[in-house]
Amino acid sequence: MPHGHPGLREPIARPGPHAAELGLLLEELRLARAGSRLVTLSGEPWIGKSRLARLLSWEAEHRGWAVAWGRPPWDGAPRPFHSLVDALDDWLAAADPAALRRLGEVRIRTLARLFPALGGAGTDGGGGVDVHATARAVRALLELMAGDDGLLLVLDDAHRAGPEMLELAEYLMRHPPSAPVLTVLVHRRGPTALALSGLTAGVGAVRPVVLRPLDRADAEPLLPPGIGPLRRELVLRDAEGVPGLLRALAAAESPEPEQPAHSTRELACGAPPWRAGVPGLDLRTLSPLGRRTMARAAVVGDPFSVTALAAGPDSDEVLRAVEELHGEGIIRPDARAGWFRFARPVVRALMWQAYGPERGVGPVSAGGDRPETVTALLETSSALTSREAALLEEAARAMVFEQPARSARSARRVAQWPDAPLSARLLLCQALVLSGRLPQAVGEYARLWPLQERFGGPAGPWAEAAVWRARALRLLGAGAQARRALRSGPAEERAVLHMAHVELASLLLESGRPMRGAALAVARRAMRSVPRGDVAAHGHALALLAAARATNGDVVLAREVAFEADLLLSGLGRRRSAPVLEAWRRLGEAAAADGDAERALRCFHKGFDLALHHGQRHLLGPMALGLARTSLDLGDPASAYAHAHFAAAEFEQFPSSPFNDAARELIRSAEHIGNDNQKTLSSSILSSRERDVAFLIGPGFTNQQIATRLNLSVKTVETYMGRIFKKMGASSRAQVAVIVSGTPAPGATS
Repeated sequence: MPHGHPGLREPIARPGPHAAELGLLLEELRLARAGSRLVTLSGEPWIGKSRLARLLSWEAEHRGWAVAWGRPPWDGAPRPFHSLVDALDDWLAAADPAALRRLGEVRIRTLARLFPALGGAGTDGGGGVDVHATARAVRALLELMAGDDGLLLVLDDAHRAGPEMLELAEYLMRHPPSAPVLTVLVHRRGPTALALSGLTAGVGAVRPVVLRPLDRADAEPLLPPGIGPLRRELVLRDAEGVPGLLRALAAAESPEPEQPAHSTRELACGAPPWRAGVPGLDLRTLSPLGRRTMARAAVVGDPFSVTALAAGPDSDEVLRAVEELHGEGIIRPDARAGWFRFARPVVRALMWQAYGPERGVGPVSAGGDRPETVTALLETSSALTSREAALLEEAARAMVFEQPARSARSARRVAQWPDAPLSARLLLCQALVLSGRLPQAVGEYARLWPLQERFGGPAGPWAEAAVWRARALRLLGAGAQARRALRSGPAEERAVLHMAHVELASLLLESGRPMRGAALAVARRAMRSVPRGDVAAHGHALALLAAARATNGDVVLAREVAFEADLLLSGLGRRRSAPVLEAWRRLGEAAAADGDAERALRCFHKGFDLALHHGQRHLLGPMALGLARTSLDLGDPASAYAHAHFAAAEFEQFPSSPFNDAARELIRSAEHIGNDNQKTLSSSILSSRERDVAFLIGPGFTNQQIATRLNLSVKTVETYMGRIFKKMGASSRAQVAVIVSGTPAPGATS
């Protein structure tokens, strides 16, 4: 029996992610009984290729197949046929000499040049090997090993195996063994794997299986129980559906409770928010130089130039390491020649935390003119000069809407400077509002407000500060104080005047029915005060006007205005829309008042995703509340419960917030409807086993996962699914999930 991968005989409890792809591999295993087959299993780093190959190997052993598993050396240096020797040498060492003699003397001499078990020099002595003769001898060896029971040959990290292995694969493809042999080439997708990918072109004998990032339904079950709602969203966002990254982030040290939501851009440069003592990623496929270069690139941040990494006498080696990282699919070229960036920003963040400046990576030249670069260099400075303080404040201001948490850290650093300017202290307050730390922002404003005369009276920067102070108070439920704050900062500039009108109209809209007329009047003033050429402000004002018209019953005009606002806002892109994200909340409210719950759901989703992307935590709770309401209107209590639970967790920070009661009431409503659906289903015509299957659809389990949990075959689950759809009159899994949502499935843990 050939050796397998370590731990191969340990069964895995459930297929987990990529169950459909596992089904394809098992189908290939079945087909290989009738004739040799070759599969390429590919995907990006940490997507789960090796795990899936282990599952296939365990299933093959369970069915009586021999399994051989090989891979290139861990040091990152490819050697001729090393993977093949790693897979087959143990079998040769234990084989019966009489059986080996059936290969013939010529083939044994050919194999002996490679395999230590036959007295050869091993892969280090592979130079001068006749590849075609070796391929013919290996083909005969595979036929001998397979016998009548079958052989599964897994060659992991095949993209690093060298050209000799590619020639061997091509030979086996053109001249397959005349025995039940399934060969699986596991490789990363990238420049070094182009030749492997080309094996499948126009050849029916090779089956490509490509692993892609998971969707949310498949990714969520990988997270540990008890993870908080906000952290769950951040992990799912940052991992982007890559299972290895999901597990690494879930295992990383959780940010402190008061830590605000970080933006996506915070992963690309400077000190990232995720804290981990180790990267949580398998980096053994990289050479030591590749790992060091990867850590240096993480310190520089995205994007980075090769010049920044290659300074010094080891420049040629660093260039080779960059080629290695590119070939492994870890980095990719940027738009500028000689510049690269990490393929996944969170990989850069995890590397920085594990191997950053404090852990042995020497200083590197970051270069560039990005605000994040300036911030990264000055955030940890022991003392600031006046010039450095000005640069840090400028950087904090440039990223206040896209990275408010980092902007707050930088502004606080400047505000602690002995000669800190007023502008830095007011910027800190604005960043605190945007990052969701509303009580802290209100407290800072209260300490600053008595200083108006000392710093130039009520005009100037105080007018804009009054708007942000009012927003913090509004979201905390202090409407009267918010109106007084708006009156305390008279606006002279048109842009600030427009901001004041927008904030007052929002406050009036949230004040209830008596203020609807006043909200419409102020929304019109906001439209008239839009700064010339400011498309984002125009879209925001239109969204506000649509919400005001809709709540006043003028749904026809509201619909027209909302359509124009949607066009403007959708055309802005992520970066330009960052200052006006609340506009999507107003569009959602206008659509809900118009009775169009599906359009409202889309608007709230857009606003929630953008707020999460930019780390604007102050909007996440209100957006989630809108999602909960519209989900309930659309008959989806499970989604309504999840969004309401998220909103309630966000509003727990603010006991006086008017949204607290609304979130709790939505949770109760979603639970009640879910319970009613469960009772209806329990008394329906579904059998007990059909109910077991139906209840597992809600959590997003695949048919393979349901089969594993209920100890059924996949075919039986498919039969049950057909009956469930027919009896319930459902046309999709989503419809079944809506009906059965609300309580755990009976027998789901069996």
